[in-house]
Amino acid sequence: MGQTVAAEGQRLTAYERSQGWRYLFDGESLSDWHGYQMNKVPPNWQVVEGVLTSGGGPALVSAEDFSDFELLFDWKVSAGGSAEVYFRANEDGAAPGESGLLMQLAGPGVKMAGNGGLTEPFRDITLQPDVWYRGKIVVFGNQVEHWISGDRMLNYMIDSPDWRTTVAGSGFKDFKGYGLDRAGRIVLAGRSVIFKNIKIKKL
Repeated sequence: MGQTVAAEGQRLTAYERSQGWRYLFDGESLSDWHGYQMNKVPPNWQVVEGVLTSGGGPALVSAEDFSDFELLFDWKVSAGGSAEVYFRANEDGAAPGESGLLMQLAGPGVKMAGNGGLTEPFRDITLQPDVWYRGKIVVFGNQVEHWISGDRMLNYMIDSPDWRTTVAGSGFKDFKGYGLDRAGRIVLAGRSVIFKNIKIKKL
């Protein structure tokens, strides 16, 4: 099951580079990021000894748009913390969740690897505070998969009949065109959360 895989420090191998992988956060620089609707990195996001931490506050947004991709990242939260990753998001709304698709990681009432209640994860994982997990999001066309530490947790098809029906019956219905952007930003959000080894490969 491997849900407690440690986030060991890693660097891209020659093979990974040849496959198109690159770091969005390599433990040092936040040059590929800015705060949501900001032109700089907000102070709640800090690089400390090779990891990226947030005590809560504005979300962190990738400088680049991504369409089809595989995103890998290691993360953990302290007790009472929260964390989520958005993708194909824009910065037009008041919050990234008004446009971006969501992978929930931790928080009150959150199902790990959930997508805001639109699709039920295949199983429940009981969050262990201060334990590293490895997240993976795969997006190709309208197909989305969420993985936790090697286990596929959820998949769905954007804009399918079931998707449209579920969105129409959810709180996302208030956001025009929710989840339909073909490309957008990667967004990190949360409090008492740590990320590391964030890397992406375009598909």
